[in-house]
Amino acid sequence: MRGRQYQPRPQKRCWCGSGKKEKNCHGSARPAPPLPAKPSPPSTPPIMQTTGTPFGIPGEEQRIIVQPIFKDGPFDLNPVTLAGQHGQYRVQFLLSRPGYTIAKEREYAFIDNLVGTSYLKIAKPEAERGPHDVEKIVIQVQGKNYRIVGSPDKDGLLGKITVDLEAANANAAEREAYGALAPSLSLWSLNADIPIHIETIQVTDLRTLVNSLRVVAPQFEMNFAAGPSQSREEFCQYASIYREGLNTSSAFYRFLCFYKIIESLIAKRGREARAKKNAGLDPKRLYEVVPEKNIDLLALLKRLYPWRLGWNQQSVDQMFPKEVLGEKVTAIRDKHFRPMRLGIAHALLDTGEITVILDNMDHIQAVNKWLPLCRICARWMLLSDFPAECSSGMK
Repeated sequence: MRGRQYQPRPQKRCWCGSGKKEKNCHGSARPAPPLPAKPSPPSTPPIMQTTGTPFGIPGEEQRIIVQPIFKDGPFDLNPVTLAGQHGQYRVQFLLSRPGYTIAKEREYAFIDNLVGTSYLKIAKPEAERGPHDVEKIVIQVQGKNYRIVGSPDKDGLLGKITVDLEAANANAAEREAYGALAPSLSLWSLNADIPIHIETIQVTDLRTLVNSLRVVAPQFEMNFAAGPSQSREEFCQYASIYREGLNTSSAFYRFLCFYKIIESLIAKRGREARAKKNAGLDPKRLYEVVPEKNIDLLALLKRLYPWRLGWNQQSVDQMFPKEVLGEKVTAIRDKHFRPMRLGIAHALLDTGEITVILDNMDHIQAVNKWLPLCRICARWMLLSDFPAECSSGMK
């Protein structure tokens, strides 16, 4: 036991890597461990889910705008204009195959780290891609000082398109980028005979990192309740068009369906009024008038959608633009709906040459503005003319 007590203790080598004993080099004065690097703030928020109060009209397009607030920055929203100011923007287009969305129904995510898909192959599959193979495609539009960059998914199919450009605001950036891109998409679609569908568009202000994302408000899940045992054939005609409008993913076609219901019901009422007049009865006709007061607008929405518990003010303002308050639906049809219908019809329905480009962002924004009100007016008029059939107790 005595011999083991005086055995030399193993000497520690210095932590600096010199190979010397610690006591003959730096001793035990170790430097403080470096602080972990401060992570840079994310440019986009995490996935958002619509588990709370619903927003907008189900199935219609909405826009989500998010401004990041950084930990080391001032908590002050005033200097930032959410609509954006003159500067650099990034516009991203996420592609998907029609009927097969990339995003889940009630889950919204900004698309910086997402790549969609399509039917258009632009590169080899990722596993086969070598250093000299095509990685992306670049389009230089004549007369523009920016480029359009297309990225493939893991299978080499075009999945995302990005445009960095200078613009007056976010809306102008989206309009400019879409206007430059859309002709190429239509050209490829025509020549390859394949659909090329844009699922969503994200616009990022590269100075403030304010992001806007196009989304579709989710549909309600409704409890079944049996309707009338038999419905009049006339009502079934209208109901079939209404369902057709709800089923389509095309905003232009959906607008035409709801407009056709409005136009047909106006003609129906005119025919019935003439029949009453010829029979010596009072030919007084029914008119719907959009209320002017907010409380009356909410009451109208409650009548049309009795199962919905509430509406936020932003949704009400979106559905009822100020210029239609106090107006008859017939006047709204003439002033606002009919010009939109004529533009679409010239492109799709009427005889003669095509004179309207549906790829124009101004037309897309216009139909998205008037589509919610057009849908409401169609539903309102159907409830007035077919009260029994339109009150079957769904909730």
